[in-house]
Amino acid sequence: HGSTSVQILPVDVYGAGEYANTWNVAAGIVQAVNNGANVINLSLGGTADSSVLRDIVKAVADRGIMMIGAAGNTPVATPFYPAAYPEVLAVTAGTKAGTIASYANYGSFVDVVAPGSIIVSYGGQTWFVQGTSASSAFTSGFAAGTAENQNLSWKNVRTVILNTFPAPKK
Repeated sequence: HGSTSVQILPVDVYGAGEYANTWNVAAGIVQAVNNGANVINLSLGGTADSSVLRDIVKAVADRGIMMIGAAGNTPVATPFYPAAYPEVLAVTAGTKAGTIASYANYGSFVDVVAPGSIIVSYGGQTWFVQGTSASSAFTSGFAAGTAENQNLSWKNVRTVILNTFPAPKK
């Protein structure tokens, strides 16, 4: 394991609730940017489009900050936001064979297929995590590591990700 300057900045958009609303997600993105984030993992979402969230995503992308979003776990082609915004790299879950996982969303908005199952060690325990949120988190870590290790711009990191984890042809 080499050393890295990559840091994780958790932002709570749920509070005490079970669900996050688009206002809290938009505010969380702003909080992450204000605290220096240069790649943002969006392992959450829903089917409702929001002009507020869309505008925040556009403004953040215009600042050159990379956003990576989970495509959803319903196996439908319906756009899942914020991943479906063109400024967000939409990640669905894949199998070892490189196909889209049976539980994962697909469709024209999906940019990348990344591993959908990961093992996470936390708090002295080992957890099995499955879904497009895991895929999005994996891709975000890959992006941060690639940017640092290869000294690439986010535009070039996006190209590396698209070439490394291509989605099936639309």
